[in-house]
Amino acid sequence: MHQRPTPVIINKQKRVSLPMLLPFYIALLCTTLSLRATGKTHSTQDPAEKVIAEETARLMALPGYQAVSGVIYIRGKARHFHYGKLNNGKKPDNNTLFEIGSITKTYTGLLLAQAVYDRKINLDEDVRHYLDGAYPNLVLAGGRPITIRHLVTHTAGLPLLINCADMHQAVTWQDDCYRRFKQEDFFNALKTVQLIDSSGDNYHYSGTGLQLIGYILERVYHKSQMELLRQYVFARSGERQTFSVLQQEGHPHISTGNTSEGKPAPLINGFYTYSGGMKSTTASMLDYMRMYLESSDPVVQQSMERLAGDAQRGRAYAWNTFAYDQAGKMLYHNGGSFGHSSWIALYPRQKAGIFIVTNVVTADAQRLLNELSNRIVDRLGIIGK
Repeated sequence: MHQRPTPVIINKQKRVSLPMLLPFYIALLCTTLSLRATGKTHSTQDPAEKVIAEETARLMALPGYQAVSGVIYIRGKARHFHYGKLNNGKKPDNNTLFEIGSITKTYTGLLLAQAVYDRKINLDEDVRHYLDGAYPNLVLAGGRPITIRHLVTHTAGLPLLINCADMHQAVTWQDDCYRRFKQEDFFNALKTVQLIDSSGDNYHYSGTGLQLIGYILERVYHKSQMELLRQYVFARSGERQTFSVLQQEGHPHISTGNTSEGKPAPLINGFYTYSGGMKSTTASMLDYMRMYLESSDPVVQQSMERLAGDAQRGRAYAWNTFAYDQAGKMLYHNGGSFGHSSWIALYPRQKAGIFIVTNVVTADAQRLLNELSNRIVDRLGIIGK
C-alpha cells in the first residue's frame, strides 16, 4: 500500500499525472503479453483505432502488463479496445467485469449531489448532525466542524482508512480483514480516530470520508447502496453491468487481477463499498461516461461543479478537476484494488471521455494509465475539437 503524492502536470499544461497509488485501492498485474490489434492491419485500421493500438502497445511492452481494456467516447462515437489475455487465457471483451477501485467514489459523489439537490444533505452542515451518538473528535482547529464538503473534497483530515489499515500485512491478511468488516466496525473506529490535519484546508486523500458519506446517504434515504445506485445512477446512465458485490468463483466474466508480486488477487467484496468496492465492464463505463457528457440533468451537472481547490487543480463531487475554466477542462479519477488498476477522464467541453483498466497492480500503474490516456487524447486532438 502506498501514499498518494500530490498530482503533477504532464504534457505541458493539459492534464494531471497521478502517481496516486492508494493503499487499499490499487490494482496491478504482473505478466508479459504480446499486443495484437483487434483483427485489422494498420493499413485498414481506423486512424483512432491505430493510435489506441500503438499507444497501448507501449504500455504492454513493459513487464507485468498482461491485458488492457478500455473505451473512448468522442461526440457520440464510442470505440472499445481489448488487448492481451486474462488469467484464464481468454481475451477480454465488452462484458468482462473488472474492479474499478476508487472510481467508485465518483458514484458516491453523484449520489451526494442527488441528496444535496433533494435538500436531504447540506454540504456545509456539521457531519455530526447526520450521526448517532457523540463524536467530539470530529472537529477541526478552533472548534470548527467537519462538514460534508470537507469529506467529499478530502480536506477533513481523516486518514485513508480506519479499518484493516495495517499496510505492512500481506494481501491475504487484508482480504480476511475485509471479509469480516461490518458497518459497526467503521463507527467504532470513527469514535476514536485522530485527524492527521485539523486545518480543514489541506488535501489528504481519504477513503474513510467517502465511506462515511455513503453511510449517511443510507440513513437520509433509508435505502441500501444498490437501491440508491439503481434509482439515482443507473436509471440515468442505463448501466446494467456495474456491481458492488460479486462472487468471483465460477463467474464466467470476472477478471482475476494480479498483485505486484504476480500472484492472483482476491476481489474486494463488502469492504468500503462507497469508496472502492465496485466492479464494472467497459460497456457500462461507456454508459457512465456518456451520462456525464450528454445529459442536461441538473443533478449530473451539479456533480461536476468544483467544490474546493483552485481552477487549475480542484475537486468536485469526488471527481478531481483540472484546468476547470479552460478549454481543456478535465474531470478525472484513478482506481485500484488488490489486482486491478484503472483510470477515467472526462472532457465535458469536447463531449469526450476515456476509461482504461488493466489486471495488474504495480508501483507506477496509475501514472502509466494516466500517461497512456494523455497520449491517446493528444494524438487524437481531442482538446482542440
